[in-house]
Amino acid sequence: MSTGAMTTGIAGLAPLNRMQRAGRTAPHVRDLLEEAILQGVLLPGAHLNADGLAKQLGISHIPVREALRALGVDGWIEFRPHQGAFVRGRSEQELADLFESRTFLEAQVAGLAAERRTGEQLAILDDVLARQRRSTDPVELARINAEFHSAMADCSQNNLMAGFVRTLSMRARFYFSTVPPLRQDTSRRQHEALVDAIRRRDSAAAGQLARDHVAATRRDVRAELLAP
Repeated sequence: MSTGAMTTGIAGLAPLNRMQRAGRTAPHVRDLLEEAILQGVLLPGAHLNADGLAKQLGISHIPVREALRALGVDGWIEFRPHQGAFVRGRSEQELADLFESRTFLEAQVAGLAAERRTGEQLAILDDVLARQRRSTDPVELARINAEFHSAMADCSQNNLMAGFVRTLSMRARFYFSTVPPLRQDTSRRQHEALVDAIRRRDSAAAGQLARDHVAATRRDVRAELLAP
């Protein structure tokens, strides 16, 4: 699936249908806006005017304001005095903190995954890899990358660590979305090697491959972030 010429900003958001407007609207709007940030529809620095969002989505401003507050708590947007809400930017410091955390956590998770994975979980990883091989769309590749790391973490059989990986993978997707075409082949090969080590139950190899994979991604993202 290709995104083609993507419309960015509030105008790029589709109005909610009747079913989406029913029930817990604020959480739904929060998830919708988060996904729009991750897909690049709402770019870093974009002004998120609550009334404009409400009009575009076809809902009242109350759930929109609740959604914006939740996104602020989760670190996706920032509130500027007398200006309103803005999509937060990418920073070299957050990148360093994020990938340092991922290096330690995912190396441990990959080692445990090799020791504890089930056949069903291995099949899920194989399916994610198959979709990664078929895709050429940058937005989809960034989403699949996050899905891969979450699926690998599930193999650890440690729900707390898997939850941490999911949180970090979502944040990493915000940065990884800048480099999918550059890393498409390399990332796929590294994921395949990781799954092979997990399949063979080689925990030492899986841990080292995960460490190397995260480090390589960090280098490429940093280079893109600092590019003039």
